[in-house]
Amino acid sequence: MLGFLVNLAPLSSAFAGEVTWKNEFTFYGDNTEFFEPYRTGETILGQQGKSFLEAALGKRDFLQAGVFGDFRSQSVIDPAVDVKPILSFQYREGGTQLIMGTLVNRNLHGFLEPLEVTLLEFIRPVEYGFQWIEDDPGFRCDLFLDWHQLNTPTQPESFDYGGVLSQPLSDNFSFEEQFHGFHDGGQQYFINMVNNWVPAGGFRWRLPGLMGETDLSLFGIASGLLMNGDTADTKWGGGGYLKISVKPDPFLDLFGIGWEGENFYSQEGDANYMSYSDPDSTTIEQIHNFVRSDRVYVELGARRDFPLEGEALFEAEFRVHFMDQFSAYSYRLAVVAPLDITLGEVHPPVSKVPASADN
Repeated sequence: MLGFLVNLAPLSSAFAGEVTWKNEFTFYGDNTEFFEPYRTGETILGQQGKSFLEAALGKRDFLQAGVFGDFRSQSVIDPAVDVKPILSFQYREGGTQLIMGTLVNRNLHGFLEPLEVTLLEFIRPVEYGFQWIEDDPGFRCDLFLDWHQLNTPTQPESFDYGGVLSQPLSDNFSFEEQFHGFHDGGQQYFINMVNNWVPAGGFRWRLPGLMGETDLSLFGIASGLLMNGDTADTKWGGGGYLKISVKPDPFLDLFGIGWEGENFYSQEGDANYMSYSDPDSTTIEQIHNFVRSDRVYVELGARRDFPLEGEALFEAEFRVHFMDQFSAYSYRLAVVAPLDITLGEVHPPVSKVPASADN
C-alpha cells in the first residue's frame, strides 16, 4: 500500500493546490448472538485501512487515489485480504459535494436500521457510484447510486440507491425523508429480477437540557418487494419506528428502539424488523420464507465513546434484542484512528515562452 502511494507522489506535481496523504485505520469486533427465525448470529473480527492521496486541482475540484484493505482476523497459512481501489473526483463548493467514483458512506448515509443494517459499516465500507451531499443550515441531503456488480453474461447487475433528506423546521426539530432501493437482475441476460423499495418519513426532535440531551425519532416506514416483472405481485408492508436516545454526557448514549410492523421486508435492512427470513437461500432469486405477518421488536442499548490520543476513538456498544418470544444480545468494539499528513502545496510547471522581439 505504501509503495503504491509513493509511486503516485511524483504525479502530484501536475496538480495545483495542496496534496494531503489521508489514512484511517479501523480495528473492529462485532458479535451477534441471534438464534431465532429472522436473523442468524455471527462474529467478525478484523482490521481495515484506507490510505489515499487527496490533491486539490483548484478551489473546488479534488482528486482522491489510493487503496483500501480489509483483513479478517484468522490464523491460517493464506489469510484472506480484501483489497479495493479508492478513486474519486469530488466537486466542493460551500455545503455542496458532488462525487463520482468512491463514495462517502460514513454512518451508512444516515439510514435507519430497518433500511440498512449497522453491520454494513464493517462488511461494506467502500462503495462506488455517484453521490450528492448537501449540508446547509436550511437543507441537508445525501443521495447516491452504489453499484455492486455490472450486468454481464455471467452475472446479473446489482445496485442499491436512495438517500436521506432533512429539512430543519426549527433549531431542534426537523422533518426527514429516507428512501432505500435495491435492484438485482438485468433484462439483457437474465429473466429473474428483484426490486425492493423502502421509503420512510418522520421527525427528529432534540431536547437539550433534558437528562443532558434527549433525542426522539419517530418514523413511518413502508416496503415493497417485487420478484420478476409483474407489479401486481408486489408484496407490500410497513411499520412504525420510535427511538429514544438519552445522552448524559457527549460520550455516552443510552437508547431504546420500538418497532411494530406488518409484512415488512428490506433487502439490506436489519432482519429483526422483518416478517420474512431466508436462512436456507443461497441466491436472491429464491423466494424468501414468510415467518409471521405482525411483528413487534424492541431493542435497548448503550454506547460509550472513549477519546484516545490524537484523534483516535475507541467505541464500545452493547444491545439487548427482543423479537416476539425470542431474546438475544449483541455487542461491538472498534478503534478508529485517522492519520492525515500534509505533503505540501504544489503547482503545475509554468512554461517559459520567450517574448517576441519588436523589430
